[in-house]
Amino acid sequence: MAWHFADETEPVTGIDAARKLRACAAAGNLETALQHDDGRLLVISSNGDRALVMSMDEPGDPGQHAIDPGASGEVGGYLLSNGQEDRRDNQDTIAFDVAVDLVREMVDHDRWLPGVQWMNDRG
Repeated sequence: MAWHFADETEPVTGIDAARKLRACAAAGNLETALQHDDGRLLVISSNGDRALVMSMDEPGDPGQHAIDPGASGEVGGYLLSNGQEDRRDNQDTIAFDVAVDLVREMVDHDRWLPGVQWMNDRG
């Protein structure tokens, strides 16, 4: 069982996923999703500096998102694939580099990056 980008079928390694996330962000494609063969999803929405990282068990699952409890303020620039630009509280996002490391850890080892905190969005 493996992870792949949602619009592709080929399995990726953590380093491949990290490279593609960085390339997508550099090209202005700031919303990216990976899917596991078992149906789990990782959705990353970034503004280039910070990223909202959501983990879902399946499509439609409210899931959970990575948080940075010590962060303050909010910032915009989260351009979604539908053209909408969102603002996010910085506490609900993590640094983009941490998001890339988180994805690499999940893809390679099927575990969360140590030190990253999560907020359950399932209610």
